[in-house]
Amino acid sequence: MFRAAIVLALVLSPAAALAAQPKKCFSLPEIKAEQEVRQGIFLREAANRCNERLLPGARDRWQKIEGANGAKFRSAVDKRQKAWQREFPDDWKYQINYADGRLVTYARNISLTEGFCDNIDDLLQTIEKRGFAAFSKLSKVVRNQVTDDYKVCQ
Repeated sequence: MFRAAIVLALVLSPAAALAAQPKKCFSLPEIKAEQEVRQGIFLREAANRCNERLLPGARDRWQKIEGANGAKFRSAVDKRQKAWQREFPDDWKYQINYADGRLVTYARNISLTEGFCDNIDDLLQTIEKRGFAAFSKLSKVVRNQVTDDYKVCQ
């Protein structure tokens, strides 16, 4: 019995090792999750910035959207994390923190203008009225940014 267990473990271990190997690409669902996470990070940062002077209440509106869609956001974050762990097994936390930090830095350095905050207000209103499906559709705006960074699996 013990011998059969060892043989089974040896047979399955290469398959398990192959499953965790980097694919050098992200699948379409992983790309979608990456887009949604990036859009969420951007909207969070933009709402926080606009909240201070030009769009009071924006931070609370975004937090309400996040709270109402927590499970869907968590699913996107989890899918994204699994892809990053697979593709960057040695330093995925560093890589994902770098990517997120790059996006936060970008979002925080956009000129804070009335037009910018009006656009953020429009995005928040659309998501508030139409829900997560609208958010997901709006996240496709960052498709080119994501596919410039990651190859899509064919």
